[in-house]
Amino acid sequence: MPDSTTIKVSVRTRDALRELADREGLTFDAQIEKLVRRERQRIIGAQLASAPPDADDKAWLDASAGDVADASG
Repeated sequence: MPDSTTIKVSVRTRDALRELADREGLTFDAQIEKLVRRERQRIIGAQLASAPPDADDKAWLDASAGDVADASG
């Protein structure tokens, strides 16, 4: 890890992070990266869920694998 920094967290948060990291065999850094990625995905999912699909979205979602193959050929 070429660049690093120190962050201050409570002992409880540190211990919870250590437990998660140990359970998955990850470093603190890797566990934090994973949690950040999941949070970003959760935010994107919430944004997508709050906007109903329009007609083009519905057509794309209803397309079969054959339709996609035909369109790319």
